[in-house]
Formats: sequence, C-alpha cells, structure tokens
Amino acid sequence: MNQTQHLLRQTATRLWLAALGRHWHHALLILCGLALAVLLAGRLLGLLTIGFVPLALGALPAAALLLALLFARRPSAHETARTIDARTGSKELFLTAALIGEAPGEFQPIVVAQAEERAGTIKPTAVAPWHWQRGVLHALLALAVLAAGLRWLPQLDPFKHVEKEQKIAKQEEKLQESRKITAQRAEVLAAQAQQQAAQVQQALAALTKTFQQAKPPEREANLRDLAEQQKEIGELWRKVSNPELKSALEKGAQSFGRMDSQKLAEWREQLKKGDVSGLKQELSEMREQMKQLAAQPDSAEKRAQQEKVARKLSELAEAMKQSLGSPQASEALARTLAQMDAAKQGQLSKEAMESAMESLQLSQQELDQLAQSLKDSEALEEALKSLQMAKQLAGAGQLDGEGAKDAQTMQDYADLFAQKMAELAEGQGQGQPGADGNGPGIGDGSKRPEADTAITGFKPEKSPTALTTGKMLLEWKTKEVGEAGARAEEFRDAVREVKQGVSEALQAEQVPPGYHDAIKKYFDTLPEKK
Repeated sequence: MNQTQHLLRQTATRLWLAALGRHWHHALLILCGLALAVLLAGRLLGLLTIGFVPLALGALPAAALLLALLFARRPSAHETARTIDARTGSKELFLTAALIGEAPGEFQPIVVAQAEERAGTIKPTAVAPWHWQRGVLHALLALAVLAAGLRWLPQLDPFKHVEKEQKIAKQEEKLQESRKITAQRAEVLAAQAQQQAAQVQQALAALTKTFQQAKPPEREANLRDLAEQQKEIGELWRKVSNPELKSALEKGAQSFGRMDSQKLAEWREQLKKGDVSGLKQELSEMREQMKQLAAQPDSAEKRAQQEKVARKLSELAEAMKQSLGSPQASEALARTLAQMDAAKQGQLSKEAMESAMESLQLSQQELDQLAQSLKDSEALEEALKSLQMAKQLAGAGQLDGEGAKDAQTMQDYADLFAQKMAELAEGQGQGQPGADGNGPGIGDGSKRPEADTAITGFKPEKSPTALTTGKMLLEWKTKEVGEAGARAEEFRDAVREVKQGVSEALQAEQVPPGYHDAIKKYFDTLPEKK
C-alpha cells in the first residue's frame, strides 16, 4: 500500500467516526428532548406514571448510538480525496490521483509521483480533526436535565389517570399473590391427601394384623398390643376428624339468598355419607360458565353475566361456610370472588378469570379432601369400636385370630366380635356368673373357710380415677321444709362435680373417641339451676 492509499484510508476512517459522533450527538439530544416532553406530560398532566429509572438514562445513549450507526455512512475514496484537497490546498491533486486509474493519459506517472510526495507530508489528524468536547458537554447537560426531572418533578393527577393505574397495579399485585397462594395450597393439599391416606391404611393394616395374630392364651400380650393400637388410632382419629363439620351437619339446612333449601338439605345428607358429588357438580357448572365468560369480548352483557356468577358464588360460599365448617374451602371461594371482582377491570379481565377458575378448581380439591377425611374418620371410628370389643374379648381370654382370618373389613370384625361377645354373655348366663345371674353355677354354693394369717400378693392401692356419682343404693324421703337455698346450692355443686369428672371418666373407661363429643355435649347441657 503506497502513501496516497494509506492517507486516503486513514482519512476516510476519521471522517466516518466524526460523522458517527455528530449523528450520535444529534440523536441523543432529540431523544432527550422527546423523553423530557413525555416526562412533563406524564408528571404534570398525569397521563401516565413515570418513576425514576436509572437504566432509562443509560438506555438513551445506547439508542442514540444505534441510530447513528444506521445513518452514518463511510465516505468513498473520491469524497475523501476531495476533502483532503479542500483542506490542504492541493488543488485537486489527490482527487486526480484517485481518478487517474480510470482515465488514459501520459501524465499518470507524474501525478502519482506528486501525490506520493505530498501524501508523506500530510497527517490524517490535520485533515479530519475531532472536536468532541462541545458535543459531549451538550449530551451530559441533556442527560442531567432529564435525570433532575425524573428525580424531582412532582407527580400531578388532574384527570385521575395515575390513581386508576395505581389501583390496577395494586389489584394486579393482589391477583398474582392470590394465584401464588392457590398454587401453594394445591401442592400442600395433594401432599396431605397422600400422607393421610397412607397413615390411615397403615394403621388399619396394623390393627388387622393384631387381630389375626391374637391367641387366646396370650391374654396380657393381646391386651398390650391392642392398647398400643388404640392409642395410635385414637390420635390419628383426632387428627383426621372434623368436629366443626359434624356440628354443622347436625344443624338444619338454611336458605341463603336464592339458594334452594332443599338442595342444601340434599348436600348435607350427602356429606354425612362422605359424598360431595352434589357440591362438586355445582362448582363444575360455575367453572364452565366462567370459562365461557373468559372467552367472550368485553361487553355489557358479559359484565352482567359476571355479576350473576359472582352473586351465585357468594351465596354458595356462605352456604358452604355454614354447612361445611371448612375454612380452607371458604378461603378458596373467597379468593375466587376477589378474582372475579378484579376481572371487571378490562386490563386484568383475562388473567383474573383464569385465576378465578384456578381457585374454583382448588375448592373442588378441598371438597375431595373433606370427603376423604369423612370416610377416613368413619373408618377409624369403626376400627375403634371393633378394637374396644376386641379388648373385652382379650380380657376374657376369648380373642382368637384364627377365627378372624375370614374377615375382610372392619365391619366384618365388628360383626364377628359382637357375635363372640353375645356367645360369651350367653355362656356366662348358663354356666358362669354373669348375664342375668339366674343360670346354674359351678359348685355347691357353701361358704369357704378363710385364713386371715395366710400370706398373699394383695397390695392395697387407690385408683387415680376421680370418683363420681354412681348408682343410688338408698333414698330417704321426709316431708319438711328445707333450708332456703341449701338444696339449690347442693344441686349446683353436684352438677359441677359431674362436669369436671366427665373427661377423666371417659379416658379411664376407654370410651371410643366417636362417642366423646355426644357424651360431653349431654353433660354440658345440664342446667346448674333447678
């Protein structure tokens, strides 16, 4: 490469970079001006909300550079040679040298030689100098003004646009949070359902194994194993059972708004059997309606249908709250209602309807879990009843696992144990003390001698069980006037003592947990005044 070509190339590069800097400078000023105009409109007129974003200031120079790259063009060799001639006073020497290869003539070697000689004395920096200080200062001032406006320009809202945007932003934030809660609850519910089902099946299988392995001679071992099973199943029953639901099911069906009281009564009867198909069918129909609404464009008819679905959901939520006593299902329906309310906003309509359908699906999962809990609770209660009868048989040395191997369910064990207890009672009535006491006994009935000096293993002990009122053995009635208030006070004291000893007596007598609530409820209803 000769000196002339080297000069032309270096000068062309510097001219292109200078043009790129000018275009970047102009583009940046224009962008800053537009950004400042948008900022003033947004802050003073409240047309949109613009916060202080440092990245936006860094994005403006980058955007200006992209624009400069699009518009800045590299000069050709002819334009570069003409610029060199104009700025060095070479009288078109370099332009002639650049064009001489395209035209014939005898003076080509002379022109090329003169251009080579002159090119060695010319510096590209002198031909295309860079004056960047003023442009950079303008750019920094423009960015500083824009940054000051973003930082300190007050936000006005004469047309209430900002307030509306903030309200939508808060609703969107709540919507995202509710969707997150719904997803987390669905995961927890699935895990709990699997864990609970596994625990119940494992406990029932262990109890079945205990029944089948029982042997009549091993009385103490049988009682010990049954006591362990009773403790484990009792704790699991308390964990699975839902007292609130049972209390709600005992109440009569009520009518809420336009909800059909007959339909509520049918749902209540189904729930008592662990069946939630009626409620799930109702939720499925509402979910299908919401799916259809989500696909429709925004219109007055759509909003009217949304209001209708929301009212129906509200009535159903209140009915389920009173009939089920399930806070989780009520919370899922409450989120559905909140998301339906957010769907009234045009910007959030589609997303809100999708969230509402997810919450409604969660409500169906809650109902499935509730039905499973009812079935598990009933199965555990049946197991506790069978276990109680098995303990009585084991105490009498009559619990035999060989005869229980044909049983398949807890109801089969309950029927089998009830039959054995009836046979045992009948046998005691015929040949042993027990039953009605009228059958023939063993022995001649004479009094046996006693030796008070004999050494025995008897140990005098007191039971820690609280003594409560038992069977009345003797009653003495007199006709006279008692002391004022004395009988009433004695009655109140007696009722309080009975109430205090109920819980301890239930545990001591090993009453199945399924009967605890009914017994406590009876004693709690006893009046303290008479």
